[in-house]
Amino acid sequence: MGGRRFFGYRDVIFIFFAAAAFSVIYFYTARGAEGLVAGCAEISVDGRVVARMALDRDASYSPGGLPSVRVAVRGGAVGFVGSDCPDKICVHTGFLARPGQSAACLPNRVVVRVAAEDADALDSLVY
Repeated sequence: MGGRRFFGYRDVIFIFFAAAAFSVIYFYTARGAEGLVAGCAEISVDGRVVARMALDRDASYSPGGLPSVRVAVRGGAVGFVGSDCPDKICVHTGFLARPGQSAACLPNRVVVRVAAEDADALDSLVY
């Protein structure tokens, strides 16, 4: 019987180009996370920015009046490393590195937001 083979020439070419496209997308997505590291993190208490931390050097900060809340910069990312809130959701959020990402400790009214390095930089694009 002269039936169709399992993989033909066109199938192999299609699989090759599909794998190449997925590799390119994966490469740019993985590199994009590193490329979007912003310049600073803003720490707000009660909606008022109380500190800005550069993301290019490791440091830690406790907002005035809230010594139990600790925010740290490690390896170009910022996050809560300690809090006296009951659920510790802010600490479990992890570290943030991309502009526009934020984490909040609601009981203590503290918000950490990664700011774009350039104040005029776009943080989203809607079509």
